[in-house]
Amino acid sequence: MKVLNTLKLFYIRNLIKNENRVKFLFDHHFFTNHYYLHKSASEIHMANILNIEPSALNQITQKSYNLNFDDLCEKYRFAHFWNEFTNPLNAELPINSLINASGFKSSEDFSNLISNHKEESKNIVNGQFL
Repeated sequence: MKVLNTLKLFYIRNLIKNENRVKFLFDHHFFTNHYYLHKSASEIHMANILNIEPSALNQITQKSYNLNFDDLCEKYRFAHFWNEFTNPLNAELPINSLINASGFKSSEDFSNLISNHKEESKNIVNGQFL
């Protein structure tokens, strides 16, 4: 596994163009490492991780996902919440526990997201999200 990671790192550093490299690194940290689930996740922090400006980060998310960084985080937090909420293993957990585990800073943030994105929430409930 260590050899595979070393080869992957060599490939990223030496063979991928800079713009694609940053996008590849973004995808790795955001999706593979589930960055959006961290309560401290922010545009500035992610930009620092990638060693780019926040405006460049938003260009990447806008170009690749048609959302700004904060909206992309909210989308994936809610999708994670919904997957956990509908998982029978979590039937006995309080909803606040699921909200916290989904990266929301508070129940109020979660509530605001729902009330500000009612149509998108309906799509998730109907299984049409992501």
